Amino acid sequence: MKGSNRRLHLLYIVTLTAILAVVVNVFIVVLGHLHIRSMTDLDPYVDSVSSVSEVIYANRGNIYDINGEIVAQDIQTYDIICYLDKNRSSNKNVVAYVDDPLYASQVLATILDMDQATVYDYLTPSTYHYQVELGPKGRNLSEETMREILNYPNLHGIGFRTSYKRFYPKGEDFSPYILGYARSDDTGRLVGEMGVEQLLDEELSGTDGYHAFQRDKHGYILPGMYEEITEAENGYDVYLTIDASIQDALETSFDDVRENNNAIQAWGAVVEISSGKILAWGQTPSFDPNTLEVEDWNNYGSMIAYEPGSVMKSFIYAAAMDMGVYNGTDTFNSEPYCYLAGSGNAPYRSYGANLGCIHNSADKNWGNIELDYGLIYSSNVATSTLLSDYVGPENFVQYLEKFGFFKPVNVYGMQDVSGYLNYTYPSEKLSLTFGQGSSATTLQLLQGYSAIFGNGEMVKPYIIDKIVDRDHNEIVYEGEREVVSQPISEEAAKQMQDLLRRVVSDKGGTARFYSVDEVDIMAKTGTSEIATTFGYTSDYSIQSIMMGFPYEDPQYMVYYAYISPYDLQNHTNSRAITDFVKRVAILTNVGYNPDATIGEDTIKKYEMPSLSGLSVSEAEAIVNDMGGDLVLIGNGLNVVKQFPESGSAVYTNDKVFLLTDSENIALPDMRGWSRKEVIEYWKLSGIPFAIDGYGVVIDQSLPAGTSVDGNSEVAVAMGVIETDIDLSKKPLEDGEE
Repeated sequence: MKGSNRRLHLLYIVTLTAILAVVVNVFIVVLGHLHIRSMTDLDPYVDSVSSVSEVIYANRGNIYDINGEIVAQDIQTYDIICYLDKNRSSNKNVVAYVDDPLYASQVLATILDMDQATVYDYLTPSTYHYQVELGPKGRNLSEETMREILNYPNLHGIGFRTSYKRFYPKGEDFSPYILGYARSDDTGRLVGEMGVEQLLDEELSGTDGYHAFQRDKHGYILPGMYEEITEAENGYDVYLTIDASIQDALETSFDDVRENNNAIQAWGAVVEISSGKILAWGQTPSFDPNTLEVEDWNNYGSMIAYEPGSVMKSFIYAAAMDMGVYNGTDTFNSEPYCYLAGSGNAPYRSYGANLGCIHNSADKNWGNIELDYGLIYSSNVATSTLLSDYVGPENFVQYLEKFGFFKPVNVYGMQDVSGYLNYTYPSEKLSLTFGQGSSATTLQLLQGYSAIFGNGEMVKPYIIDKIVDRDHNEIVYEGEREVVSQPISEEAAKQMQDLLRRVVSDKGGTARFYSVDEVDIMAKTGTSEIATTFGYTSDYSIQSIMMGFPYEDPQYMVYYAYISPYDLQNHTNSRAITDFVKRVAILTNVGYNPDATIGEDTIKKYEMPSLSGLSVSEAEAIVNDMGGDLVLIGNGLNVVKQFPESGSAVYTNDKVFLLTDSENIALPDMRGWSRKEVIEYWKLSGIPFAIDGYGVVIDQSLPAGTSVDGNSEVAVAMGVIETDIDLSKKPLEDGEE
């Protein structure tokens, strides 16, 4: 027992001695600035010890398409740091600070494309700075730029910190108005400034950590100095509903509609009807989020409300069918609908004195025709008659509210507007039935048509498929089908689908030019006037079409619109849009007719291989295996250049141009070629063309087989090739509504 007490007493004495030694050491360090164990004089260090807190930035989450393809990610870059303290030491026995600010400012200004005076001001601050940075242009530098600076002779005191820059692999070809962009703020932190990058910035950003510590005047952390690290929590990954392949087809179609239809603006979307998933969404002009040369910041489909035109006619027909008052064989007088105002400004037809008259497009008049043909022919008088004699103005506006118009759709990850309702006077009530006078958004149209193309339930479109915490392998949000309302019955929806099918299939249907072999579609076209400050312009109009397919089991809908010079023939020039629909049918494999062929080949998608350098026979065999339509330019033995380029998507029967010889060229038969195909032939061959009109080539100034060169003058006339439709019996002029 006594031995045990002695051991405890001894342990107590040793512990007390150690504590006293530490206290004495601290006392000496604090008052005498001497580290006893190492006998180091701490004066040079303690005099300029500073506390520092650095942010540890969280890694921003990636953004993916629905199939897991990365469309936005961080890439490693470098931020420049300029050390100014003359006492900064170096392990390499070289100058470790900016010893010649004038020279350094000249070099850095040239490499970083900055104003030299600005750089010089950074390098010569009026107060003490251990180090400085050079603002936005000194951040997110490439490795190449970093090495150029480091290797510059006699440039001292320059260092770099690893940073990150947001990178968009597909550039402007992946819905930048949905994706948006993020870039570094003044602190170097990536911040979303548009689209999903902005609206989901908190989820993508994660939570920054920090590194707090003390350092001496030379920047060193000595043992025993305070240091604390809190790790960052990385941002979540976001998966969009957009399918990159379908989006690519949409972007390609924009090129075609600009070239073939003289469009100055175009926008469109693809939506899965049953779920509301937005599979493609885009517009032109667009921008590359990597370079940010943006002309228009508005997302056309959700942030611009416009008068949608005749695509709105489906809703007055659907209302009449749902109310049980519609009989498609009832007839009406298609002559101009002149009206007076009844109770509550409700319009009624007048054959005498009137307040005004509603006309059909191009003043068409078919006499007494059935109500079904009113939609098939897109008659404004038909929808006016339905409003006054069948549905009633109050009932109609209530149906439009059920269909989600005149209020935001509120899609998570998108900004949208409500549009406006002008519905006071008889003229406004009548005009709304054919989509003029009041405004709507593309997003509202897609939501409303989901009920018509579906089972009567209106499904909200959505753009976020899921949000994933990658660090913990956990789904924190998942998009799902959301039924907003059921504006019409399933029976009324099916009745509308039957009628919209006839808008495509009937000889006089306004959507007959959009019919394709690959899938059986339903559709409603629209041509709307554009309102300006001074009234409606007669120079331009909006051409649009809403399509659902396959007719037998509707699963997808496509909305497409573009602004071009006003022309009644615009809807006849449908190739850009029908080519797009074909590709959507192929890519979705739903509603695609496996028996549909072009020539003798089933339609398939391929990735274009590199053919340059191959013999003509080798290249020809490859193109034939893909079912391509080969166009040889020249009579050389080997391929010199090609279009489409390697890696591009090509489809069965797409034209493949191969240049073999630029000296001996025989002009091909170009009848049926698109404007884009003529231009690509022009680029490869060097033969100049004069292109007149829009549509497809219907005539060329030199016959096929003519020997041509760079001095030849070849003119081609574009237009519409007549189909097997009996145009003499159709009640409309081509393209009229």
